[in-house]
Amino acid sequence: MPRFLPLRASVEWLKKTAKDRLDELRLSSPEAKLHDAQLELAREYGFPNWRAMIEHVETVREQLQKVFPVLATFPIAKETIDPNDPQLLSLLEAVRAGDVAVVSQILAVRPALASSYGPWGQTALHVAAQFNDARLAIVLLAHDADPDLQIRDSGHNALSWAATCHAMDFARALVRLAVQPDLYAAAGLGLLEQVQGSFAEDGTLRPGAAWTGSTRREPSGARLPCPPTAAVDQISDSLCHASRNGQTPVVQFLLGKPHDLAFRSFLGATALHWASFSGSEETINLLKSAGSDPNAVDDCFGVTPRYFGICAAASWGLLFKVQALVRHDASLASWEGGPTTALHEAAAGGHVDIVRFLLEHGADGSIVDDRNHTPLDRAIEQGHQGVMAILRNG
Repeated sequence: MPRFLPLRASVEWLKKTAKDRLDELRLSSPEAKLHDAQLELAREYGFPNWRAMIEHVETVREQLQKVFPVLATFPIAKETIDPNDPQLLSLLEAVRAGDVAVVSQILAVRPALASSYGPWGQTALHVAAQFNDARLAIVLLAHDADPDLQIRDSGHNALSWAATCHAMDFARALVRLAVQPDLYAAAGLGLLEQVQGSFAEDGTLRPGAAWTGSTRREPSGARLPCPPTAAVDQISDSLCHASRNGQTPVVQFLLGKPHDLAFRSFLGATALHWASFSGSEETINLLKSAGSDPNAVDDCFGVTPRYFGICAAASWGLLFKVQALVRHDASLASWEGGPTTALHEAAAGGHVDIVRFLLEHGADGSIVDDRNHTPLDRAIEQGHQGVMAILRNG
């Protein structure tokens, strides 16, 4: 896994780091020279040689100084920050609001906040990714936000989270700023060349090609390894991620590698389930032709791939996704053939706009789920007053 080279790294800092690395090398190889340490350091950061890394650093620093004339001294002093620190909460709120000026003001005073975890186990970069704000990708990285940090209790770094949220503008900004995608993130982003580069000439997956992946759990609730340990599972996990975003060329390529179409990724869903979520008919047909099981049920909603997409979108409050899926297949709004429905999931989540949309498109507010609960029962259970009012009046 290549390390991310901070945008504000200086040539002087790299020279000092190389000298420190030389001292370490000489403990095991007394004959090591400075150029050996420099080459090792450059490759660690994903550069072919020392000169290429130095040229990159000088170019980036020159560009940064034009945008941010005043930046804290590099490297930033370490600081232990409580997740509920008031300034950190203000930073995260400014990121959600897309307020670049406030974000810059806060980080000018306390740059260490850029790589601190908030109360929900996310850093500011993860939050910016969720809102697909490419401007904030630049601001946060300029203040030394660490893109390799993963969401607490998850395997997602900023780039894989951006791919998961379909935040393509944000993801492209990170890649342009030299954040390296692994196999999983590259698959979700549709970066076919990077996906292909994860495999050796003999077709086998390169060791360490994946360092992020889906959050998966055992029936007991214990977290499974992320990424999965076996190469076939890493490929299958990436196949699910590509399917989730309808990245058909990547799906087609990965189907030519050792894979398991029954592999369960996030929510215990298969690649075909996630293709349904994407709404890409091309991806769905490709997976069906490859032998994906259209009758498999996921571990969260207990539905087949055809209905998984709308149930997930309704549960998460993704109105645009629900609308797109219903435009493509109007029967999804009124489907009643499983342990739950999209209306039940929207009601349980308190998503007023989705409940209203589904009712307008034929959903039956009196239908019961596998617990004999109506959508209104689910809303009452969760205390969603707005949804209750719509269902009672509907």
